[in-house]
Amino acid sequence: MTSHRTVKCFKKSSIPGVVITQFVDDVPKGCSTPDFERKPVSLTLQEGKNAIFRAVVKGVPTPDVQWARTQGEMNDPAKYEMFFNNATNEFILQINKLTAGDSDLYRCFAVNEYGEASCSAGLRIIQELKKKLLDSRKLLRKRAPVQKPKPLDKEAVWQLLLHADRKDYEKICMKYGIVDFRGMLRKLQEMRRDTESEQGELINSVKNFVHIKVNKEGKATFSLEMDLKNSNSKVYLLKDGERLRYGTGDEYRKHCLRRIGKKYNFIINDVQPEDAGLYQVRVEDVPVFSTELEAESIPVRFEQPLSDVRCPEEEDAVFECILRTPSHDAVWLHKTHLLEASEKHQISVTPDGLTHRLLIKKVVPSDNGMYTLDTGLCSSNAWLIVESPRCRLNKQLIDVRVVKGEPAELSCAVSKDGVTGTWFKDGLKLTSMDGVHFEKEGLVHKLIINKVEDIHAGKYRFEGGDIKTEASIFVEDPPQVDKVLLKNLSSVPTVAKAGQQVKIKIPFEGRLPVRATWLKDRMELADDTRIRVDKTDTFTMLFIPSSERKDCGDYKVRLKNDSGVLEINLKLVVIDKPQPPAGPIKIVESSASDITIQWNPPKDDGGKPVQSYIVERQQVGKSEWVTLGETPRSCTTFTTNKVEQDMSYYFRVRAVNAEGTSDALESDEVKAVSKASPGAPDPPEIVSASRDSITISWKAPRKTGSSRIVGYIVQKRKKGTTTWLPVNNVPLADKKLKMTNLKKGLQYEFRVAAVNAAGIGDASEPSQPVFARDSTKSPGQVQDLKVSSSNSTGVTLTWKRPEAKDGGDVKGYEVEMRSSSNLNWTKCNALPIEATTYTVKGLQAKERYFLRVRALNDSGPGEAAELEAFIEAARPVVSPRFLIDDTVKSFLVIKAGNTIRVNIPFEASPDPVVTWYKDGLPLPNRATMDTKDDTTQLLIGAAEFIDTGTYTVELQNGLGKRVTFSFQVQVTDIPQSPGPIQLQENVPNTVTVTWEPSASEKWESNLYYTVLKRESQKGLWRVVGDLIYTNKFTFTKLIPGRDYYFRVVAKNNLGASGPSETVQPWRIRKQKAECQVKPQKYKGVNQNQPPRILVPLKPHVVTTGSECHMSCAVGGHPPPKITWYKDSRDLSSDPSYFCTNDFGVCSLVVLGVTKHDEGEYMVEATNELGRACSRAFLTIKETIAYNLFRAPLSWFAVTLHSHYLTVEDGNWAAGAGLGLANLDICVTAEGERLCQPGMNKLENRFQQHKSKIPS
Repeated sequence: MTSHRTVKCFKKSSIPGVVITQFVDDVPKGCSTPDFERKPVSLTLQEGKNAIFRAVVKGVPTPDVQWARTQGEMNDPAKYEMFFNNATNEFILQINKLTAGDSDLYRCFAVNEYGEASCSAGLRIIQELKKKLLDSRKLLRKRAPVQKPKPLDKEAVWQLLLHADRKDYEKICMKYGIVDFRGMLRKLQEMRRDTESEQGELINSVKNFVHIKVNKEGKATFSLEMDLKNSNSKVYLLKDGERLRYGTGDEYRKHCLRRIGKKYNFIINDVQPEDAGLYQVRVEDVPVFSTELEAESIPVRFEQPLSDVRCPEEEDAVFECILRTPSHDAVWLHKTHLLEASEKHQISVTPDGLTHRLLIKKVVPSDNGMYTLDTGLCSSNAWLIVESPRCRLNKQLIDVRVVKGEPAELSCAVSKDGVTGTWFKDGLKLTSMDGVHFEKEGLVHKLIINKVEDIHAGKYRFEGGDIKTEASIFVEDPPQVDKVLLKNLSSVPTVAKAGQQVKIKIPFEGRLPVRATWLKDRMELADDTRIRVDKTDTFTMLFIPSSERKDCGDYKVRLKNDSGVLEINLKLVVIDKPQPPAGPIKIVESSASDITIQWNPPKDDGGKPVQSYIVERQQVGKSEWVTLGETPRSCTTFTTNKVEQDMSYYFRVRAVNAEGTSDALESDEVKAVSKASPGAPDPPEIVSASRDSITISWKAPRKTGSSRIVGYIVQKRKKGTTTWLPVNNVPLADKKLKMTNLKKGLQYEFRVAAVNAAGIGDASEPSQPVFARDSTKSPGQVQDLKVSSSNSTGVTLTWKRPEAKDGGDVKGYEVEMRSSSNLNWTKCNALPIEATTYTVKGLQAKERYFLRVRALNDSGPGEAAELEAFIEAARPVVSPRFLIDDTVKSFLVIKAGNTIRVNIPFEASPDPVVTWYKDGLPLPNRATMDTKDDTTQLLIGAAEFIDTGTYTVELQNGLGKRVTFSFQVQVTDIPQSPGPIQLQENVPNTVTVTWEPSASEKWESNLYYTVLKRESQKGLWRVVGDLIYTNKFTFTKLIPGRDYYFRVVAKNNLGASGPSETVQPWRIRKQKAECQVKPQKYKGVNQNQPPRILVPLKPHVVTTGSECHMSCAVGGHPPPKITWYKDSRDLSSDPSYFCTNDFGVCSLVVLGVTKHDEGEYMVEATNELGRACSRAFLTIKETIAYNLFRAPLSWFAVTLHSHYLTVEDGNWAAGAGLGLANLDICVTAEGERLCQPGMNKLENRFQQHKSKIPS
C-alpha cells in the first residue's frame, strides 16, 4: 500500500501489532501520521456465518481506510462489504456467508499524506469436523488416565433424578446402575409427595430450576427461585454430601451466592477437574435442588496460548502451548484440516496433559496459515508464516584459549554452498599474515594458525552474505619450568648439612609479570637475616647462607601470571649432629660401690638416627673426664662400679649419629657414700671485691648430717661455664674466706659445701656473680625523664641511659616516689629495673606526686633525676562494646591476591586489651593488627586461600568485662575450567552429561556449574541447567536425529570459568517405537464379601401356555451358590424349570406355564460369609377367547392397572386407557418398552376389537 510514496522512517505505535510508516521528514504542527485507536481482532467462526472486522483510526488530516487479504482478491461487493459507522466511529469490513476459502490473514491500512498505519487480523473457518474430532478424541482418550468416579450416596442420586429433566433420566440411570425403570418412576412420584410436604413447612414456593453450566472463562453457575417462609432460615450448599462455605458479599471466594429478590444464583469460580460432583441446595435439613457438574463439561483453559511463528523455508517450526487443566484429547488443525501424527507433523503431549507441542518438519510455502489446538470446549490458534530460505549458520565461531606456541583453529559452518567469506581481526580485514591461512571444506570455513604468538590474540569475525559470527582467540602463556627440573625438584629432596649454604634456583618462562612466592608449611617466606628470596624476570631463588635444622620442611613455589598458576612442591632436608640427650640425668641408684644413672633420648636426632650414647665421669676436684662406656640407642640407663666410697663425681652423656657427637648432658654432683652427709648451706654472700681478692661469707647448713661439721669446702667457676674448681682442699673451720689468685676483670661465682665424718655434703646454690676488679664510680643521671602516659591510678615513666662518661656499666634502675604532702621517698621497685620504662601504679586521683629515677651499678646508685606529675580525675567507666553499623560486614568475599583490611570501631573506658583470633587461635604472623582512636584494624597484605576462616576480635577491660565480635572471610578466585566432558545414554532418549570437577572445588565452597547446549543447525548456546552442585546433569528434551553439543562452565560469586566443551556431537537415532502394554500389577486386596441382592426379583403375571422369565442380579465374593425355591420347594432337580447364572445375573425359565406354576418364588445366594434372598409372586391368568371375522382366533388378555391397561396376545402388551396413543408408557409382558410404531399398531388392533371384550 506504500509503493506510491517514498518511505522515510518508521514509528512505533502505542497499540501492539501496528506498524506506522512516515512519508515526510517533518510533520507540520497540528498534523499527524495515521494510527489505530482500536485494531481489528482475529475471529474463529463456523462456515456459513458472517464475519465482521471493526477498526477505529485517528490522524490529521483524517486518514482513508482500505482493506486487503494476504491470499486472493476482494472484488465481490456482495461478499465483502466495507463501510463506516458514524455512531461508533468504526470502519467495518463484513464478509458474508463464510466458506473454507475465506480462512486467511486480513490487513487494514489507514493512509493520509504524511504516513500510513497498518495491522492484520486472522480469520479461521470451522467446518463440519465433528466425526473426525470425535474419532481422534476417542483414540486419545484411550491413552488418557481414567479417573474413577467418586461413589455417591444412593439418596443423593435419587435427589439428582428428582430435579433432573425427563430427557436426562436414561443417562443418569445408566451412569449410576439403575435398571428398574418403572420402579424408578414410582419411587420418584413417592419422593415428590414427601418432598413437597417437607418443603411446605419452610418454603412457600420453589421454581425455575436452572442446572449447572460452565462458561469459557471457567465459571460455573446454577440458580433457582425460592420464597422462604422465614427469612432467617439457613441455606446450605453441599458437594457430594459435604457442606461448602460460600461468600455472599463482593469479595472473591471459590463458591459464592448472589441473591436478587427471590432468585438464588450460585457461582463456582475457577472451575477445576476436582470441582466435578453433585451439588445440592438445602434449606435447614430439607433438600431443595440437586444438580451435577460433570468433568467433561469443565473447559480446558490456556495458561500460555499459541503464538505466531515465523520460520524460514526448509527449517522446523514449533508450536507449543500450556493448559491450566489437563487435556489428553485435544487435536491440532491446519486451517480447517485435521492433523494426524506423522513424520511431517510430530505431535506430543506431556504426561500431565498440560503442555501440547506440534513440530512441523522442513516447512514449505504450503504450510502457511493458521494452526489451531482444539480441546473441545475452547481453542487457541496462531499463524505460521513461511519465509523464503536464506543462508544461515549451522555452526558459529566459538572462543578459543590456546597456549602460546600451540596451533589454533577457528571454524564455522553455513547452510549453503558457494558462500564467499571474509575474515576480520579486531575490525580489520585479514588478507595475509605469517603463519595464518584460510581453508574452505564444503560448508565449513576455517582460519588456521600454525603457531600461536601474542600478536594473534584478538577478536575474529567471519562474514559471508547476510550472516556474521565472531569469536576471540585468547593466547595463554602461563609460567612454565623445564620438565626434567620440575620432576627432580618434586621427587628428590634437597639435602644439606647444617652450616652449609642452601641455594635453590628455579628458572621459568611465561608472560610477564610473573609473581613468584615461596611458602614453607603454607606460610609465605619473607626476607630476613637468615633467608633471602630473589626473583627476576627469568628465575626465582631461595638462598640460606647457613642452614639450620629448623629450615627442614615442605616448601612450595607458586608462579602466577594472568594466564595461570604453576605450583612446585619440593622438600628441604638439613642434617646435623643430634641435640644433647633430654635431661635431667636421674640417679636411679647410688651406693658406696656403684652408681646407676638414667636419661632421655634427644628431642632432635639431627635428621639421622641415633646410633649410641657415650657415658663419661669426672671426679670432683679433677679436670679430666673418664669414658666409662657406650650404650646402644635403645638403652638410656648406665651403671658403673668405677667409684670410690665417699668420693663425689659428675656424669655426662653424649648422643652419637652418623654426623657426629652431640653436646653433653651433665649431671649434678653425685657422691658415693654410705653415711649421711650434711645438707646444702645457703648461697654465700659477697663481702668485698677488688682486682686482687674477693671475700665471701656463709652460714652453716640447716642439716648437719649424721655427725658434726668439721669444716667447709669452697668452689669457684667463671660466669657462663659449668665446671666448678676447688678453692681449698682442706676443710675450713671458719665461715669466711678471702680468695686471691684470681684473674683481673673476670666474673666469678662461688658455692660452699659442708664436711662431716660421712664426707662432703651437698653444695649450696651459686652466689651472685662478682667481678674481680676495683670498685667503679657511681653512674650519672638518667637522660630525658618524662611521663609517656597516665590515667587515674598510675603514671608511666620513660628515660634514657646515662652518658658513658658519667659512670661504669649500669646494672639497673630504681624508681622512687612521694606525694606533695609527704617528704619521705618510697621505693617503687624491689629489684633493679633493666628496662628504661616503668609504670607506677596505685596512685590517687586529683593528687600531685614527685617521682625520681636513679641508675645503679656495682658502686651503688647514681644521681637522681626528678619530675612532678599530677594525677587526673578518673574517667567514667564505660563497658567495652563494638560500634557495629552497615560498614562492618559479617561476611567478606575477597579475591585471592587482594588486601584484607577490616576496621572494627568500639568504645570503652579505660582502654581495653584488644586481642584478635582466627578460628579460635592467635593470628598468623602474616596478619597484623593495629588499635588506635577507638578503632582496631586487621590487615593482611595479599590474601591467600589459607586466610579463609572465622576472625574474632575480643575486648577486655581491667574489671574482667569481655565482649567479642566475629566475622567470616572467604578468599576465592575466578574458578578454573571443568575437566573433560563425557556423554552417556543411561535412560533411552536422554543424555547424561558428566565432567571432571574444576580444580577450584578444593578451595571454593560456593562453586556450582552451568550446563549449556546448542544444536548444530542453529548454533546458539542455551542454558539447560544452572546451579548444579554435582558433576552430573541429565538432559531429557532430545529430538531424535538432531546433533547436540554441550558446554560446562564453573561459576562462583566472582564470575565464570572458561568453558569445557564436547568435541563430537551427540545424536539419538530415530527408531520406530514398539508398543508394548504391560499389565498393571495390583497388590492383593481382601475382596471377600457376603452375598447381596443387587437387583431383586419382580412379580410376574403371565397367561397359561406361555414362557415366564424371572431374573435378578447377585453380588458377593467368593461367587455365591444360587438355589431357586417355589413355595419353599427346591427346584434344582425339577426338569420343568431351567436355571442359569451368568456372572451374577441369575435367571429362572418356566416353560409352558400352567395354573400349577402359580405361587411364591425365591432365589437364595449363599457363600461362606453369609446368605441373601429375594422373593416374588407369579400370577397365572386364564386366556379369554373370541372368534373374530371368521378368521383364526385372536387372543387378548386385558389387565386393569391403577393408571394403565396391559393387553396381552402372547407376544404384545401395551398400556391402554382412553387409548394407547394417550399413554406415556408402553411395555411388553416381559417389561420391555415398545417403540412408537409398535404402540400405534397395537392401538389400532385394540380399537378394532375392544367392543368384543366383555366389561
